[in-house]
Amino acid sequence: MKKVYIFLLLGFLSIKCLSQESNCEKFKTGKFLYTSEGLPDTFITRTETTQIETIKESKDEIQGKITWKSNCNYEFTFTKCQRPDFLGKTIAVEIFEINGNTSKGKALFEGMTLDFKIEKLN
Repeated sequence: MKKVYIFLLLGFLSIKCLSQESNCEKFKTGKFLYTSEGLPDTFITRTETTQIETIKESKDEIQGKITWKSNCNYEFTFTKCQRPDFLGKTIAVEIFEINGNTSKGKALFEGMTLDFKIEKLN
């Protein structure tokens, strides 16, 4: 009987993990609104391999290359931005919570962690 409970527990955990992973698919491409406390709202257009960010207030644009490491983890490498010292640098990003068309995640850049929220617009 103990083996049955362990088997069921492992089955439920696997289903939970797989469902979380597959939910990130809809955040891989499309148009999004990125919000983070203390930073300006930013519109994002993302394909499988590129991301363009337009800061709502200033219309400044940031471009980068996307490399997906798993369904919910990717790296963003700066290819164009107003800060030349950022060019070629990489941000590690993890999506960890999904609720409908909104996801929460964290980004790690040069030892700093930033929590964020993304809303899928289309």
